[in-house]
Amino acid sequence: MPYKNREDKRRWETEHREQRNAQRRANRTVTLTLPTVPKSVLDTVLDGKRKSGWEMILALALGFGVALLGALSGVRLSKVR
Repeated sequence: MPYKNREDKRRWETEHREQRNAQRRANRTVTLTLPTVPKSVLDTVLDGKRKSGWEMILALALGFGVALLGALSGVRLSKVR
């Protein structure tokens, strides 16, 4: 803290309040006017928002098919002796 005396600090802040507020306003307008980036397809997938559920249905069908094929062919998941 630059001021050891609290009264001096309070007086400085009072005298420079408009200047500090102007700086804050200028910084706020810079952040508000930044260009927006279009949302990519990857962002949509990462957000969990899908347009259709056919990918999920296809993945489940493929998973069950592999599991069924493994069960019918006699694949053992654990070795019991």
